[in-house]
Amino acid sequence: MALRLAAVGDIMIDHSFSPSNPPFNRAFQITSGADLFLANLEIPFGTVGSPKEKMYAYRCEPSVAKVLLALGVDVVSLANNHMLDYGEEVMLQTLGILTRMRIPHVGAGRNMKEASRPIFLRRRGIRVAFMSLAATLPLGAAASENRPGIAPVHVSTSYEVDPTSLQEQPGDPPKIRTRVDIGDEDRICSNIREVKGKADHVVVGIHWGIAFAKQRAEYQQPLARRMIEAGASLIVGHHPHIRHGIECYRKGVILYSLGDFIFHDRAEMTGESGIVATVELHRSKIRELRLWPISVDAKAGLPVLGDGREGKQLLEEMRQLSPGEDFNLDGESVKVIL
Repeated sequence: MALRLAAVGDIMIDHSFSPSNPPFNRAFQITSGADLFLANLEIPFGTVGSPKEKMYAYRCEPSVAKVLLALGVDVVSLANNHMLDYGEEVMLQTLGILTRMRIPHVGAGRNMKEASRPIFLRRRGIRVAFMSLAATLPLGAAASENRPGIAPVHVSTSYEVDPTSLQEQPGDPPKIRTRVDIGDEDRICSNIREVKGKADHVVVGIHWGIAFAKQRAEYQQPLARRMIEAGASLIVGHHPHIRHGIECYRKGVILYSLGDFIFHDRAEMTGESGIVATVELHRSKIRELRLWPISVDAKAGLPVLGDGREGKQLLEEMRQLSPGEDFNLDGESVKVIL
């Protein structure tokens, strides 16, 4: 017996479509056909609060939340850099709306304990725990013992210069070094170990990396590997708005960035592609992983499933971005050789 999980990247919805007539194109057929469907909700639902002073501040009407039900989303990750765009008030309103609609959510709460709390779901006799984290932390967004917010991963940034190189090549750019706060890393891994004792699989959604950059930040791989060592089966990354590679590590899989899935504010963005990942989970291991290429329609902001040509393009992309991993083209999807 196996459970099929579909995972996507960012969902930014600012208007609704009819739940009785959702846009079930072929991309949505893949996600709706899964036993569990995980997505990152990139926008809060609410009517309260004031926009923060930041590049993009998002909020949408509470009625738009029914789109998640129409699409069959089973779990939403809330730990991201937009959940507090209108302050704590709208984040707390979002939590209330999702709770009333019985949409499981992780990664945000009234304090650190609540923001870090996992959700457990059982399908086909397999129990899966979901957690959510964010390294993208606008000022005041991180939850603490007594403050509402999102489950944080604090990362420090430093710049390393080579004096010898600067002698010969003035203006040579410094190397950017990033490190996860060791206290945060220990807390996260301890939480994963505890949760793993209560579930067959632990899935961690994480908002990280650099928007629109093809390269990963230095801190990402070490953090992902430590989470898998602690017991996570699957790391689902988002935030860059473009596709990144994958890594099979020990018994787990790291999806560094799945890009976008729904992005209604498409005119403001420059990303073009994403991935729907489908994962078959057995009780003790991941048996199959497929990557389905999608593009986000510039007018509607909705995902469009690629054909064999886009599949071949994704195959070449994954080979370049995922050194040491093996892939096959299987129809429209790219199958990861586990």
